[in-house]
Amino acid sequence: MLDHVEVEIPARIGDRTPPLSPDTLALCEAAGQGIVALDAGPGRYLTALAEFLTRTESLASSRIERVYADLDDLARASLGEESSASATSTLAATRALRQLTESCDGGTPLSERAILEAHAALLADDLLERQSAGSYRTQQNWIGGSDFTPRNAAHVPPSPDLVPDLMADLVAFANRDDLTPVALAAITHGQFEAIHPFNDGNGRIGRGLVSALFRRRGTTRRTVVPLAAVMLADVDTYFQKLADYRAGDVESLVRYVAGAAVTATAEAEVSAQRLAALPAQWGERIVARRGSAAQRLVVELPEHPIVDIATVEAVTGASRARAYDAIEVLQDAGILQEVTGRARSRIWVAADVMDEVADLEDRIGARSRPSARWR
Repeated sequence: MLDHVEVEIPARIGDRTPPLSPDTLALCEAAGQGIVALDAGPGRYLTALAEFLTRTESLASSRIERVYADLDDLARASLGEESSASATSTLAATRALRQLTESCDGGTPLSERAILEAHAALLADDLLERQSAGSYRTQQNWIGGSDFTPRNAAHVPPSPDLVPDLMADLVAFANRDDLTPVALAAITHGQFEAIHPFNDGNGRIGRGLVSALFRRRGTTRRTVVPLAAVMLADVDTYFQKLADYRAGDVESLVRYVAGAAVTATAEAEVSAQRLAALPAQWGERIVARRGSAAQRLVVELPEHPIVDIATVEAVTGASRARAYDAIEVLQDAGILQEVTGRARSRIWVAADVMDEVADLEDRIGARSRPSARWR
Protein backbone atom coordinates (compact mmCIF):
# COMPACT_ATOMS: atom_id res chain seq x y z
CA MET A 1 0.00 0.00 0.00
CA LEU A 2 1.31 3.45 -0.92
CA ASP A 3 1.80 5.32 2.35
CA HIS A 4 4.28 8.05 1.42
CA VAL A 5 5.71 9.86 -1.61
CA GLU A 6 9.33 10.82 -2.10
CA VAL A 7 9.77 13.95 -4.18
CA GLU A 8 12.86 15.21 -6.01
CA ILE A 9 13.84 18.72 -4.93
CA PRO A 10 16.28 20.33 -7.38
CA ALA A 11 19.18 22.36 -6.01
CA ARG A 12 18.99 26.15 -6.13
CA ILE A 13 21.08 27.27 -9.10
CA GLY A 14 20.64 31.04 -9.14
CA ASP A 15 24.27 31.79 -8.20
CA ARG A 16 25.94 28.46 -8.97
CA THR A 17 28.42 27.90 -11.78
CA PRO A 18 27.98 24.58 -13.60
CA PRO A 19 31.16 22.49 -13.99
CA LEU A 20 31.32 22.33 -17.79
CA SER A 21 34.37 20.99 -19.61
CA PRO A 22 36.26 23.04 -22.24
CA ASP A 23 34.98 20.65 -24.94
CA THR A 24 31.37 21.26 -23.90
CA LEU A 25 31.87 25.02 -23.80
CA ALA A 26 33.42 24.87 -27.30
CA LEU A 27 30.42 22.88 -28.56
CA CYS A 28 28.07 25.47 -27.04
CA GLU A 29 30.02 28.27 -28.70
CA ALA A 30 29.87 26.55 -32.11
CA ALA A 31 26.14 25.94 -31.72
CA GLY A 32 25.60 29.58 -30.80
CA GLN A 33 27.50 30.78 -33.86
CA GLY A 34 25.34 28.59 -36.08
CA ILE A 35 22.18 30.06 -34.58
CA VAL A 36 23.43 33.61 -35.09
CA ALA A 37 24.22 32.84 -38.74
CA LEU A 38 20.75 31.39 -39.31
CA ASP A 39 19.18 34.50 -37.82
CA ALA A 40 21.20 36.91 -39.95
CA GLY A 41 19.08 36.87 -43.12
CA PRO A 42 17.70 39.99 -44.84
CA GLY A 43 14.37 41.56 -43.83
CA ARG A 44 11.63 39.91 -45.92
CA TYR A 45 13.42 36.57 -46.01
CA LEU A 46 13.91 36.70 -42.23
CA THR A 47 10.26 37.48 -41.50
CA ALA A 48 9.06 34.53 -43.58
CA LEU A 49 11.67 32.26 -42.01
CA ALA A 50 10.67 33.36 -38.49
CA GLU A 51 7.02 32.46 -39.09
CA PHE A 52 7.99 29.15 -40.65
CA LEU A 53 10.33 28.12 -37.81
CA THR A 54 7.92 29.22 -35.08
CA ARG A 55 5.22 27.07 -36.67
CA THR A 56 7.63 24.14 -37.03
CA GLU A 57 8.86 24.37 -33.43
CA SER A 58 5.41 24.58 -31.85
CA LEU A 59 4.14 21.69 -34.02
CA ALA A 60 7.02 19.43 -32.97
CA SER A 61 6.81 20.52 -29.33
CA SER A 62 3.12 19.62 -29.29
CA ARG A 63 3.81 16.23 -30.87
CA ILE A 64 6.26 15.44 -28.07
CA GLU A 65 3.22 15.77 -25.80
CA ARG A 66 1.26 13.45 -28.14
CA VAL A 67 -0.83 16.27 -29.56
CA TYR A 68 -1.03 15.55 -33.29
CA ALA A 69 -2.56 18.15 -35.58
CA ASP A 70 -3.13 17.64 -39.29
CA LEU A 71 -1.57 20.55 -41.19
CA ASP A 72 -4.79 21.27 -43.09
CA ASP A 73 -6.74 21.31 -39.83
CA LEU A 74 -4.11 23.59 -38.35
CA ALA A 75 -4.53 25.93 -41.32
CA ARG A 76 -8.26 26.14 -40.66
CA ALA A 77 -7.70 26.78 -36.96
CA SER A 78 -5.20 29.56 -37.68
CA LEU A 79 -7.92 31.57 -39.46
CA GLY A 80 -10.57 30.98 -36.82
CA GLU A 81 -12.47 28.20 -38.54
CA GLU A 82 -13.86 25.16 -36.72
CA SER A 83 -11.13 22.57 -36.21
CA SER A 84 -10.02 19.69 -34.03
CA ALA A 85 -8.98 20.02 -30.40
CA SER A 86 -5.43 19.03 -31.35
CA ALA A 87 -5.22 21.81 -33.96
CA THR A 88 -6.56 24.36 -31.47
CA SER A 89 -4.03 23.18 -28.89
CA THR A 90 -1.14 23.35 -31.37
CA LEU A 91 -2.16 26.84 -32.45
CA ALA A 92 -2.22 27.86 -28.78
CA ALA A 93 1.28 26.44 -28.41
CA THR A 94 2.39 28.63 -31.32
CA ARG A 95 0.93 31.72 -29.66
CA ALA A 96 2.52 30.85 -26.32
CA LEU A 97 5.93 30.24 -27.91
CA ARG A 98 5.79 33.52 -29.80
CA GLN A 99 4.61 35.43 -26.73
CA LEU A 100 7.26 33.99 -24.41
CA THR A 101 10.06 34.53 -26.92
CA GLU A 102 9.04 38.09 -27.74
CA SER A 103 8.88 38.94 -24.03
CA CYS A 104 12.69 38.86 -24.12
CA ASP A 105 13.08 41.01 -27.26
CA GLY A 106 15.94 43.48 -27.10
CA GLY A 107 17.54 41.77 -24.13
CA THR A 108 14.55 42.23 -21.82
CA PRO A 109 15.08 40.01 -18.75
CA LEU A 110 12.95 36.89 -18.46
CA SER A 111 10.24 37.31 -15.84
CA GLU A 112 7.95 34.98 -13.95
CA ARG A 113 5.09 37.09 -15.23
CA ALA A 114 6.05 36.33 -18.85
CA ILE A 115 6.19 32.60 -18.07
CA LEU A 116 2.78 32.69 -16.40
CA GLU A 117 1.23 34.72 -19.24
CA ALA A 118 2.60 32.28 -21.83
CA HIS A 119 1.12 29.41 -19.82
CA ALA A 120 -2.24 31.22 -19.76
CA ALA A 121 -2.09 31.61 -23.55
CA LEU A 122 -1.22 27.93 -23.98
CA LEU A 123 -4.17 26.59 -21.97
CA ALA A 124 -6.77 29.33 -22.41
CA ASP A 125 -8.93 27.09 -24.61
CA ASP A 126 -8.32 23.84 -22.73
CA LEU A 127 -11.60 22.76 -21.13
CA LEU A 128 -9.88 20.76 -18.38
CA GLU A 129 -6.96 23.03 -17.55
CA ARG A 130 -7.99 26.60 -18.35
CA GLN A 131 -9.05 27.37 -14.78
CA SER A 132 -5.47 26.82 -13.60
CA ALA A 133 -3.89 28.40 -16.69
CA GLY A 134 -1.41 31.12 -15.81
CA SER A 135 -0.80 29.99 -12.24
CA TYR A 136 1.57 27.61 -10.50
CA ARG A 137 0.19 24.29 -9.37
CA THR A 138 -1.33 23.91 -5.92
CA GLN A 139 -1.20 20.12 -5.79
CA GLN A 140 1.37 17.37 -6.17
CA ASN A 141 2.01 16.13 -9.69
CA TRP A 142 4.21 13.46 -11.21
CA ILE A 143 5.53 12.12 -14.51
CA GLY A 144 4.75 8.53 -15.47
CA GLY A 145 2.95 6.06 -13.25
CA SER A 146 -0.78 6.52 -13.70
CA ASP A 147 -3.28 9.36 -13.51
CA PHE A 148 -4.29 8.22 -10.03
CA THR A 149 -1.06 7.47 -8.17
CA PRO A 150 2.64 8.42 -8.35
CA ARG A 151 3.60 4.80 -7.74
CA ASN A 152 6.24 3.79 -10.32
CA ALA A 153 6.43 7.41 -11.56
CA ALA A 154 9.57 8.40 -13.45
CA HIS A 155 9.74 11.74 -11.64
CA VAL A 156 7.89 13.24 -8.69
CA PRO A 157 8.61 16.98 -8.65
CA PRO A 158 8.81 19.09 -5.48
CA SER A 159 5.68 19.80 -3.47
CA PRO A 160 3.66 22.84 -4.59
CA ASP A 161 4.67 24.98 -1.59
CA LEU A 162 8.28 24.93 -2.85
CA VAL A 163 7.45 25.95 -6.42
CA PRO A 164 7.37 29.79 -6.03
CA ASP A 165 10.82 29.90 -4.42
CA LEU A 166 12.30 27.48 -6.94
CA MET A 167 10.86 29.47 -9.86
CA ALA A 168 12.25 32.73 -8.50
CA ASP A 169 15.65 31.05 -8.29
CA LEU A 170 15.29 29.69 -11.85
CA VAL A 171 14.49 33.14 -13.24
CA ALA A 172 17.49 34.61 -11.42
CA PHE A 173 19.70 32.00 -13.10
CA ALA A 174 18.09 32.55 -16.51
CA ASN A 175 18.97 36.26 -16.41
CA ARG A 176 22.69 35.71 -15.88
CA ASP A 177 25.19 36.77 -18.54
CA ASP A 178 28.29 34.85 -17.43
CA LEU A 179 27.40 31.60 -19.24
CA THR A 180 27.18 30.87 -22.95
CA PRO A 181 23.60 31.31 -24.21
CA VAL A 182 23.30 27.65 -25.19
CA ALA A 183 24.48 26.34 -21.82
CA LEU A 184 22.28 28.85 -19.99
CA ALA A 185 19.19 27.87 -22.00
CA ALA A 186 19.85 24.13 -21.62
CA ILE A 187 20.25 24.30 -17.84
CA THR A 188 17.21 26.57 -17.47
CA HIS A 189 15.16 24.06 -19.45
CA GLY A 190 16.38 21.14 -17.35
CA GLN A 191 15.70 22.98 -14.10
CA PHE A 192 12.22 24.04 -15.22
CA GLU A 193 11.27 20.48 -16.10
CA ALA A 194 12.63 19.28 -12.75
CA ILE A 195 10.44 21.82 -10.93
CA HIS A 196 7.43 21.06 -13.16
CA PRO A 197 5.59 24.14 -11.86
CA PHE A 198 2.27 23.66 -13.68
CA ASN A 199 -0.44 21.04 -13.70
CA ASP A 200 -0.11 20.77 -17.49
CA GLY A 201 1.89 22.40 -20.27
CA ASN A 202 5.30 22.09 -18.61
CA GLY A 203 7.01 20.55 -21.62
CA ARG A 204 5.84 23.12 -24.13
CA ILE A 205 6.57 26.10 -21.86
CA GLY A 206 9.91 24.61 -20.82
CA ARG A 207 11.03 24.17 -24.41
CA GLY A 208 9.79 27.68 -25.15
CA LEU A 209 12.17 29.01 -22.50
CA VAL A 210 15.09 27.95 -24.68
CA SER A 211 13.89 30.22 -27.50
CA ALA A 212 13.18 33.02 -25.03
CA LEU A 213 16.70 32.93 -23.59
CA PHE A 214 18.29 32.87 -27.04
CA ARG A 215 16.31 36.03 -27.72
CA ARG A 216 17.29 37.67 -24.41
CA ARG A 217 20.98 37.07 -25.06
CA GLY A 218 20.78 38.33 -28.64
CA THR A 219 21.62 34.94 -30.16
CA THR A 220 18.41 35.35 -32.17
CA ARG A 221 16.59 38.51 -33.19
CA ARG A 222 13.59 37.13 -35.06
CA THR A 223 13.78 33.38 -35.54
CA VAL A 224 13.49 30.38 -33.24
CA VAL A 225 15.59 27.24 -33.47
CA PRO A 226 13.55 24.08 -34.22
CA LEU A 227 15.07 22.12 -31.34
CA ALA A 228 11.82 20.31 -30.61
CA ALA A 229 12.02 18.60 -34.01
CA VAL A 230 15.34 17.03 -32.92
CA MET A 231 13.83 16.03 -29.58
CA LEU A 232 10.80 14.56 -31.33
CA ALA A 233 13.02 12.41 -33.55
CA ASP A 234 14.30 10.59 -30.47
CA VAL A 235 12.18 11.35 -27.42
CA ASP A 236 13.72 8.49 -25.43
CA THR A 237 17.13 10.17 -25.48
CA TYR A 238 15.60 13.58 -24.80
CA PHE A 239 13.75 12.34 -21.71
CA GLN A 240 16.85 10.46 -20.55
CA LYS A 241 18.93 13.65 -20.72
CA LEU A 242 16.36 15.40 -18.55
CA ALA A 243 16.60 12.49 -16.10
CA ASP A 244 20.40 12.75 -16.18
CA TYR A 245 20.11 16.42 -15.26
CA ARG A 246 17.86 15.62 -12.30
CA ALA A 247 20.45 13.05 -11.19
CA GLY A 248 23.14 15.75 -11.18
CA ASP A 249 24.68 15.29 -14.65
CA VAL A 250 24.34 18.85 -15.93
CA GLU A 251 26.92 18.46 -18.69
CA SER A 252 25.05 15.63 -20.41
CA LEU A 253 21.97 17.81 -20.96
CA VAL A 254 24.04 20.82 -22.06
CA ARG A 255 25.89 18.74 -24.66
CA TYR A 256 22.61 17.27 -25.85
CA VAL A 257 20.98 20.68 -26.36
CA ALA A 258 24.09 22.05 -28.06
CA GLY A 259 24.23 19.09 -30.43
CA ALA A 260 20.52 19.41 -31.13
CA ALA A 261 21.02 23.09 -31.96
CA VAL A 262 23.78 22.22 -34.44
CA THR A 263 21.51 19.70 -36.20
CA ALA A 264 18.47 21.98 -36.13
CA THR A 265 20.24 25.06 -37.48
CA ALA A 266 21.93 23.13 -40.28
CA GLU A 267 18.63 21.75 -41.54
CA ALA A 268 16.78 25.02 -40.91
CA GLU A 269 19.32 26.71 -43.16
CA VAL A 270 18.34 24.31 -45.95
CA SER A 271 14.70 25.24 -45.43
CA ALA A 272 15.62 28.92 -45.36
CA GLN A 273 17.24 28.68 -48.78
CA ARG A 274 14.26 26.79 -50.18
CA LEU A 275 11.79 29.33 -48.82
CA ALA A 276 13.79 32.23 -50.22
CA ALA A 277 13.76 30.60 -53.67
CA LEU A 278 10.02 29.92 -53.77
CA PRO A 279 8.71 33.30 -55.04
CA ALA A 280 10.93 33.16 -58.13
CA GLN A 281 9.95 29.56 -58.79
CA TRP A 282 6.28 30.37 -58.39
CA GLY A 283 6.61 33.42 -60.61
CA GLU A 284 7.76 31.19 -63.44
CA ARG A 285 4.69 28.97 -63.05
CA ILE A 286 2.05 31.65 -63.45
CA VAL A 287 0.97 33.81 -66.36
CA ALA A 288 0.23 37.26 -64.96
CA ARG A 289 1.34 40.78 -65.75
CA ARG A 290 4.01 42.45 -63.65
CA GLY A 291 2.49 44.21 -60.65
CA SER A 292 -0.74 42.21 -60.80
CA ALA A 293 -2.42 40.92 -57.64
CA ALA A 294 -1.23 37.42 -58.52
CA GLN A 295 2.39 38.57 -58.74
CA ARG A 296 2.09 40.47 -55.45
CA LEU A 297 0.55 37.45 -53.76
CA VAL A 298 3.42 35.21 -54.90
CA VAL A 299 5.87 37.50 -53.09
CA GLU A 300 3.82 37.47 -49.86
CA LEU A 301 3.04 33.75 -49.64
CA PRO A 302 6.23 32.61 -47.83
CA GLU A 303 5.29 34.95 -44.99
CA HIS A 304 1.54 34.23 -45.26
CA PRO A 305 1.22 30.59 -46.41
CA ILE A 306 -2.33 30.24 -45.04
CA VAL A 307 -4.83 32.68 -46.54
CA ASP A 308 -8.48 33.45 -46.90
CA ILE A 309 -9.95 36.09 -49.17
CA ALA A 310 -9.58 38.82 -46.54
CA THR A 311 -5.89 37.99 -46.09
CA VAL A 312 -5.27 38.11 -49.84
CA GLU A 313 -7.00 41.50 -50.07
CA ALA A 314 -4.88 42.82 -47.20
CA VAL A 315 -1.47 41.61 -48.40
CA THR A 316 -1.99 42.53 -52.06
CA GLY A 317 -4.07 45.69 -51.68
CA ALA A 318 -6.39 44.35 -54.38
CA SER A 319 -10.17 44.55 -54.62
CA ARG A 320 -12.13 41.44 -53.75
CA ALA A 321 -12.67 40.57 -57.40
CA ARG A 322 -8.96 40.95 -58.20
CA ALA A 323 -8.05 38.98 -55.08
CA TYR A 324 -10.22 36.08 -56.22
CA ASP A 325 -8.63 36.29 -59.67
CA ALA A 326 -5.18 36.07 -58.07
CA ILE A 327 -6.17 33.05 -56.02
CA GLU A 328 -7.54 31.32 -59.11
CA VAL A 329 -4.30 31.94 -61.02
CA LEU A 330 -2.20 30.47 -58.20
CA GLN A 331 -4.60 27.60 -57.67
CA ASP A 332 -4.48 26.68 -61.35
CA ALA A 333 -0.68 26.68 -61.13
CA GLY A 334 -0.76 24.31 -58.16
CA ILE A 335 0.72 26.92 -55.82
CA LEU A 336 -2.36 27.31 -53.64
CA GLN A 337 -4.57 24.46 -52.46
CA GLU A 338 -8.06 24.93 -51.00
CA VAL A 339 -8.47 23.00 -47.72
CA THR A 340 -12.05 23.68 -46.64
CA GLY A 341 -14.02 22.05 -49.48
CA ARG A 342 -16.90 24.48 -49.39
CA ALA A 343 -18.24 27.49 -51.26
CA ARG A 344 -18.03 30.02 -48.39
CA SER A 345 -15.30 30.94 -45.89
CA ARG A 346 -12.70 29.15 -47.96
CA ILE A 347 -9.06 28.80 -46.90
CA TRP A 348 -6.05 28.15 -49.12
CA VAL A 349 -2.52 27.05 -48.25
CA ALA A 350 0.77 27.36 -50.08
CA ALA A 351 1.44 23.65 -50.40
CA ASP A 352 5.19 24.05 -50.94
CA VAL A 353 5.59 25.91 -47.65
CA MET A 354 3.50 23.43 -45.68
CA ASP A 355 5.35 20.51 -47.28
CA GLU A 356 8.64 22.07 -46.18
CA VAL A 357 7.48 21.94 -42.54
CA ALA A 358 7.13 18.16 -42.84
CA ASP A 359 10.33 17.85 -44.87
CA LEU A 360 12.35 19.73 -42.25
CA GLU A 361 11.14 17.33 -39.55
CA ASP A 362 11.98 14.38 -41.80
CA ARG A 363 15.52 15.65 -42.48
CA ILE A 364 16.16 16.30 -38.81
CA GLY A 365 14.78 12.86 -37.96
CA ALA A 366 17.06 11.25 -40.52
CA ARG A 367 20.05 12.77 -38.70
CA SER A 368 18.90 11.39 -35.35
CA ARG A 369 18.42 7.86 -34.07
CA PRO A 370 14.71 6.93 -34.43
CA SER A 371 12.99 6.42 -31.09
CA ALA A 372 11.84 2.95 -30.10
CA ARG A 373 8.84 4.65 -28.56
CA TRP A 374 7.37 5.40 -32.00
CA ARG A 375 8.14 2.07 -33.70
